[in-house]
Amino acid sequence: MNPEFDLLLENLIDFDEFSKIQSELSSIVNFSVVTVNTDGKPFSSLSNFSTFCQLIRSSDAGRQACVSCDNYALKHSLELGHSIVYDCHCGLKDCAAPIIVNGVLLGGVLGGQVLVQEQDRELIDTEKLASQFHLCKDDLDRVVSEIPVVAEDYIQRCLRFYSFFAEYIAEKSYKTIIQQQLDRETIERIRQQQIASAQTLKRIQAQMNPHFLFNALNSIARTALLSGAEDTEHLIYDLSNYLRYTIKNTSDTPTIEEELNNLNHYLNIQKVRFGDKITCHINVEESIRSCRIPSMTLQPLVENSFIHGLKDCMANGIIKIDITKTHKNRINDILIQIYDNGCGISKDIINLLQAEETLDNPASGLGLMNTQTRIKKMYGSEYGITIDSKVFTYTKIDILLPVTYH
Repeated sequence: MNPEFDLLLENLIDFDEFSKIQSELSSIVNFSVVTVNTDGKPFSSLSNFSTFCQLIRSSDAGRQACVSCDNYALKHSLELGHSIVYDCHCGLKDCAAPIIVNGVLLGGVLGGQVLVQEQDRELIDTEKLASQFHLCKDDLDRVVSEIPVVAEDYIQRCLRFYSFFAEYIAEKSYKTIIQQQLDRETIERIRQQQIASAQTLKRIQAQMNPHFLFNALNSIARTALLSGAEDTEHLIYDLSNYLRYTIKNTSDTPTIEEELNNLNHYLNIQKVRFGDKITCHINVEESIRSCRIPSMTLQPLVENSFIHGLKDCMANGIIKIDITKTHKNRINDILIQIYDNGCGISKDIINLLQAEETLDNPASGLGLMNTQTRIKKMYGSEYGITIDSKVFTYTKIDILLPVTYH
């Protein structure tokens, strides 16, 4: 059973509707019935209860003793794997039918409240019960005399009825669980579609008349060259190539080499802005340069280091990018590590990112969130991003991916 579901009868069954059905069935078959949760506490009304049991449960101590007794009977029936007949704490014959869904105990259906021999009535110590549960002995003597004595066949019919009713509740609960699962899957599918739609919209917006943009940049670059401004020319070409990759890259999984080329264009632009304040080091294992990874994996995460981690850096800022093979999950896995010695990320934000919660504030790490979602959707839950950070000291982002060449 999926642990993420709250497996409580009150969350799986409509109380009012269920109590009505239980009461009507109890009246038809003339059996006492109570449906309880896993602790033995009643989930439903007490249908057709004997006057004796009603009196015992009218006191707090008596009610608690009944709940404990029902709980014990349920656990015992679960151990045996079937409905049982047992003696309750007051000496009456009762039945217990466990409600089980996929091996999980959700509660049980109980009832009976009878004697099978007349002499059993004399074994009920009303003086002890009166003292134990703070009840009037005369009242107890009266209701004990009203307890019906039945044949063994009656007990077996009771047991079959409780088993049937427990199976009915288990089936209703199972259908509710399946519906909850479908609802959650639908919500997740809609969320993924919303993310995909947002990314598509951004791409469409970015593709609006890109030829004009690139032609304009190339014209500016040629003008800079004719003016002898070589650094400006290189910067414009870096910007042009970076934008072209971002806008026109339609491959879901470019090679690591292609991602690195785009990242270098981005870093060249940032170097003009930050100068020697921030130094970037890239180390890549040569054998995996042709491996494929999700598009725009590296640049958004390195950008996080610039605009969040090192935004207030005045000197000695460091960003390290290491891409190597690892045996963390399997032999053929890739580990991308992005480190910066900036201001770090708070534990609250890390917890949100790791829990894949929606972040209202884009500055809190939307790039991280989108990348995490894409990786898990493409490769499965064992892959994705983990974060190690210490506030005012460093941030290290690990991205685990499978080795793929196609």
